Amino acid sequence: MSRSLSVTLRVFKGEKMLVASNRELGIVTQGKDWNNLMKNIRDVIETYFDIPSADIVKINLEIDPMVSENAETASC
Repeated sequence: MSRSLSVTLRVFKGEKMLVASNRELGIVTQGKDWNNLMKNIRDVIETYFDIPSADIVKINLEIDPMVSENAETASC
């Protein structure tokens, strides 16, 4: 698989959780906090592309300003 693979996810606050989605690919995941969301993003990327590690995918996050608090401390 090429290292040039890149995915952009929009992150926003849902009713109770943080949500990350890419409508074009049909990818949606959520987490109760930033660390949980980042783990779930990696899991959904690995499942969607059927790869052993999300490390080979460049993950870009478009973060809604309403949920940007604590975003800088979480890692994908």
